Amino acid sequence: MKRILFEYKFTALYLLLGFLWIVFSDRLTDSLIEDHTILTRIQTYKGWFYVLISGGFFFYYLRSHLVRLRDAEKKAVESDRLKSAFLQNISHEIRTPMNGIIGFATLLENEDPGDELRKEYLGIITNSSNRLLELVNQILDISMLETGTVKLHSRETGLNRILLEVFEQLLPHVKPGVTFRYTAGLESGSDGLLTDEYKLKQIIANLVHNAVKFTPGGSIEFGYTIREDKVVFFVNDTGPGIPPEKRNEIFKYFRKAEDVPGKFHEGAGLGLAICKGNLRLMNGWISVESEPGAGARFTFEIPYQPSEKGSSRANVPSVLENTPEGKPLTAAPAASGVNPGASVGQQTRAENFTDDLTILVAEDEIMNFRYMCELLKETGIRLLHAANGEEAVEMCKKRPDIRMVLMDIRMPVMNGFEALKRIRSTNPHIPIIAQSAYISADDRQKTLDAGFNEIISKPFLREELLEIIEIHSQKNI
Repeated sequence: MKRILFEYKFTALYLLLGFLWIVFSDRLTDSLIEDHTILTRIQTYKGWFYVLISGGFFFYYLRSHLVRLRDAEKKAVESDRLKSAFLQNISHEIRTPMNGIIGFATLLENEDPGDELRKEYLGIITNSSNRLLELVNQILDISMLETGTVKLHSRETGLNRILLEVFEQLLPHVKPGVTFRYTAGLESGSDGLLTDEYKLKQIIANLVHNAVKFTPGGSIEFGYTIREDKVVFFVNDTGPGIPPEKRNEIFKYFRKAEDVPGKFHEGAGLGLAICKGNLRLMNGWISVESEPGAGARFTFEIPYQPSEKGSSRANVPSVLENTPEGKPLTAAPAASGVNPGASVGQQTRAENFTDDLTILVAEDEIMNFRYMCELLKETGIRLLHAANGEEAVEMCKKRPDIRMVLMDIRMPVMNGFEALKRIRSTNPHIPIIAQSAYISADDRQKTLDAGFNEIISKPFLREELLEIIEIHSQKNI
């Protein structure tokens, strides 16, 4: 049956009520009152009464309808925003590791870098592949949680062993100078728990990974305690914290604590949503306490079902802390004059370029900078590196020899658009090339309108990069 449109229903209802009121009220007054003067006055009052009653009724009816429309509009706008955020995040999370895979695989195919560099390139390809695999797994996890096809697979698990594995997995990614430690609430040998080990480790690893990612200095601590019939886990960090309005939002799909366009941290915004979905299956809950600038404390609990069989029989320490001066370094060793782990200002140089050209690369992904170094190492181009937009602005102020900037759009601290404005205010003629893993047609025009000279999309090949550099370096001679 075809649905009747609102305007037709509204008009029909108004006419029907008016007709019924006139017919029945006239019959009633005509039968009771014979004086025409009084009858005329009553008819006037009756008209005003109808206007007031019908006005109130239609106000309520219209208001309820408009509220539904406004709610639907808000949901549509939010859905469109989430769709755009999803496409941008997923595109970045796919294209960034693909840049590493395609780029370094091409280098291996076209040249013989030697055993040491070959091993390093293969390591980058493997890490990029693992990053892609993690993204695919997250999307599959979300899909299964949504459809209700996820099942728990409980088995005997050693809690201390899980903490140690997460600690060792993420230790290489902890920033220099950050204290990283875990504390266990039970001694090894009595830390057995009957639970879904995979999901529990996934939850802890997601939370600790977020802490590592957002904590540039200070400390990160995680662990658990036993509270009556619950195991209470915690992850504390001294990072930037979470604004009050975002504390509930971050547990929804594709939401981040920092969702300002251009200010970007790795991740698709799925980790915390997966944590919450898994904990719901495990009869647990999760919460966060945080103040902007004062770090964050994530807490979650699951039922405590001890199991002696699953305890950590090995000698797993109950408390373990890193020593920042002796911890493993995440940066690859220097090769071909390039040190990917060095601070701002690292350089590479080759012999062939007749014109002395210095280019600043503003890029938060050290893998991408390393790839550019390898592409350009025989061109005579000198590359400088800035890890975010703020560093790029400072480098342009201090280094008058910089003649071109390759600017990533989405970076932490300061995005590429803001950095562009500040650099242009002091050096209006320097070519600035935007590089991004996500460029739609609208975004491309917006980027060019903002003042970028050109756009190069990741992943890119050596010929594309050299062509853009050649074209725009001539304009700045």
